[in-house]
Amino acid sequence: MPSRFQFALLTGAIVASALVSTAATGQSYPAKPIRLIIGYEPGGGADNVARLLASPLSEVLGQQIVVDNRSGANGVVAAEMVARSPHDGYTIHVVTSSHVTNPAVYPKLSYDTARDFTAVSELADAPLVMVVHPSMKASNVAEFIEIAKARPGELVYASAGLGNMTQVAAELFSLMVRIKMIHVPYKGSGPAIIDLIGGRTTVYFPPVPSAFPHIQSGKLKALAVTGSKRSRTAPAIPTLAESGLTGYEAGSWYGVIVPRGTPSNIVGILHAASVRALQIPVTQERMKAQGLEPVGSSPAELDAKIRRDIEKWRRVFKEANIVMQ
Repeated sequence: MPSRFQFALLTGAIVASALVSTAATGQSYPAKPIRLIIGYEPGGGADNVARLLASPLSEVLGQQIVVDNRSGANGVVAAEMVARSPHDGYTIHVVTSSHVTNPAVYPKLSYDTARDFTAVSELADAPLVMVVHPSMKASNVAEFIEIAKARPGELVYASAGLGNMTQVAAELFSLMVRIKMIHVPYKGSGPAIIDLIGGRTTVYFPPVPSAFPHIQSGKLKALAVTGSKRSRTAPAIPTLAESGLTGYEAGSWYGVIVPRGTPSNIVGILHAASVRALQIPVTQERMKAQGLEPVGSSPAELDAKIRRDIEKWRRVFKEANIVMQ
């Protein structure tokens, strides 16, 4: 069975044919700059991934990629904008895994997460990492739990927004170890990290790309990663499962979607261009340096993942009794 990258190469000839065909009819795509929407503030995980993609994607497509940050409501503001945008391929959206938790958070969304968008490609996977301020007297997860149980309701955990995967990870952690912490949501990972570094919160579960530079500099202390295996970027950091939380697993992913109704040939061009951009050695090196695993899935694979994760996290929210403020 071919790998995801091999699949993209096998479909490259088809996409090239689509480019020639549209050019021959005077309707070449892309014929003008493309707007790339991000639902979070600059400096966070989604922003980092989008900006890593923008330059090589621009080179592959031969058009400028204009990055547009539209933060608010855990990515909902940006998703609403994209859902209402023309389905002509000139508005693309980099989403995080919070895109699939939002239906559980906001039952009255103005859009349908599964039906109002067309998947293009999953870009990368990234585990989350449990980080605390260096002054925290805990060098591992067990010591953190001991402190938290001795101070019920006193420790404060940050998140990148209500219903964000960073909140889900913290709530599941609290549920499994039976502790109570106070939740402070922020408008993105960047502001959350700034306040944790400043000592205004106790713990945060951001994607590795957001926290890794601060872990390296000593501004944050890492206790564990949330994936099923250790991060290749930081192999010395144990998983939460290794730290005693058997069965614990949560993670972040990043993908590209477009408004529903975008022509299939344009989706194909964007998919192949995204995968080619991910294949560029410099892109892969930069992603892996930030704890990201490049993916490059097919549109069908990302669509299936989105639908599966929507149902998964709805069940988790219910079982964990996560109540939005």
